[in-house]
Amino acid sequence: MINTTAEPRGSNLAGVEWLDRGLEWIKNREGTILVAGIGFQLIVLIGMIVAPLTTLLTGDTILLRVVPVDPRDLFRGDYVILAYELSRVPPQGIPGVQSSDDQGQTVYVSIVPEEDGKHWRASQFSLQKPSTGKFLRGQINGWNQIEFGIESYFVQEGEGLKYERAVRSQNLSAEVTLDRNGIAVLKRLVIK
Repeated sequence: MINTTAEPRGSNLAGVEWLDRGLEWIKNREGTILVAGIGFQLIVLIGMIVAPLTTLLTGDTILLRVVPVDPRDLFRGDYVILAYELSRVPPQGIPGVQSSDDQGQTVYVSIVPEEDGKHWRASQFSLQKPSTGKFLRGQINGWNQIEFGIESYFVQEGEGLKYERAVRSQNLSAEVTLDRNGIAVLKRLVIK
């Protein structure tokens, strides 16, 4: 059966005209849109490089004791996954945090020098940014762990086992640079 009822032509044409005008506007400005798109991507990439570089150049350098978890990734070459004593939520918890399952919760870990004068350890965990002293800013990732963005480090092919041995003998440290907001950048691994 053939449908003989026709839609009013005006309603269909209004949608088509709007689309035609939009496409024409884009076509007339495609060079500008292309340059703006490329410029935006470059700004994002430069920002991704400048933020850690600024921390490395202007931040304070500290040493943290580390424990590798897995020395090898077949797809990405040798790297060391690192865990730190201060990455563990303390047994008494963190004031203001309901449970360690509060994923994404920002946590500040105040640090103080260890007895050797070289390494640093956690002294206090808080949800508020400390007003004085050195501290790291991290996020709870569940399982009683806090991540600071310094949990993995790529090493030369075939070198992962050397770092694994160093940590087993408690001879591995991470040289970390901190900015004034507690953002940490892993500079290098140090074997004593």
